This record gives sequence, structure tokens and C-alpha cells, in this order.
Amino acid sequence: MTSHKQTLGEDIAFMRALAEEGRSRPLIGGSILLGSGVLYGTASLLVWAVSTYGFINPGTVPLIWLAALIGSIILLAFTRSTWAPSVESAASRASGLAWAGASWAIFVVVFSMILVAARTGDLLVMATLPSIALAFYGSAWFVAAALTRSGWLFGVAFGSFLMALVSAWFVAEGAIVYLIYALSLYALAAAPGFVLMRRARRAA
Repeated sequence: MTSHKQTLGEDIAFMRALAEEGRSRPLIGGSILLGSGVLYGTASLLVWAVSTYGFINPGTVPLIWLAALIGSIILLAFTRSTWAPSVESAASRASGLAWAGASWAIFVVVFSMILVAARTGDLLVMATLPSIALAFYGSAWFVAAALTRSGWLFGVAFGSFLMALVSAWFVAEGAIVYLIYALSLYALAAAPGFVLMRRARRAA
């Protein structure tokens, strides 16, 4: 019974910390979002350019995504060591878990699509990546917004969901979907990540 009461008390304390710290302390990990948004956004821009103007072999498209994937892994390993633990809060830890889950899901989806494209020679499967990735981004932003009760982060979350639907609509229009995806990542991952990074540094 004592153990149960202690566990319940710890859970209540954690939820209280989420509510109180989420409003007053900045989320960390903005540098990772900034870097990932730039990496995948630029990769998508390259895919759009390759598909539209054909200045290199279209068969290199999976390699572009693979390079972005490897770059994001290196970025994650490097930037985690630069996080400022003094500003880490319960909300940041919870948000970090949401982003970690979304990132791993995107990683598996991207790698799966690369394998499918390589095995079948059909690059159309990669066109579904923007909608899937943006949906995962939206879910992670939604958790971050709920933890911090931040209206602008809710805007980013629903903006991600909206652009996931827009990307799905434009799949039938060809390479333009990759241009839309690139702009979405710059606006809905890189830019908010930059804002969070600046706020965390000011609070450190």
C-alpha cells in the first residue's frame, strides 16, 4: 500500500511539474528540429529539382533521401551533447519523448520507402513520404503545444496536419509535391526549431 501511494504521489508530482514548468520554461531540442528541417527540406528541394529538370539521373533520388537520413542521425548524435541541462524541464523531457517516437517512426518509414523504391524501381512510393512525415511532425508538435499550453505551437501542429493533406492532394500532380514538402519543412520544422533554440539559449 505504501509503495502504491508513493508511486501515485510521484505521478501527481510529475503531472504538476508538467503543468507548471511547461508554461514557464522553454522546450529544448530546437537545434535538432532546425537541423532536421533544413536537411530534409533541402533533400526534398533537390528531389523536386531532379524530377523537374532532370539534370542528374532520377535513380539517385533514394540516395538523396538516404543522405538526408544519415545526416539527421549524425546531427542527432552531435546536438544532443549541446543541450543545456539547466533548462530541461519535465515538459521538455515529455516533449522529447514524443519527438523521439516520431523521429524513429519517420526513420523507419523513410528507410522502408527507400528499400521499396530500390527493390521495385518505382519512385512513386516516395511521393507519399511528405504526408506521412508531416503527420508525425504534427502529432509531436501537438504534444509539445499541449504540454506548454502554447497557442503558436498548436498553430504549427495543425499547420503540419493541413500540409500533410495538401501534400497528399498534390501527389497526382507530380514533382510539385516535393517542393511543397520542402517549404513545409522550412516553415513547420526549421523555423519553429530556431525559435525554440533561441528561447532555450536565453534561458540557459
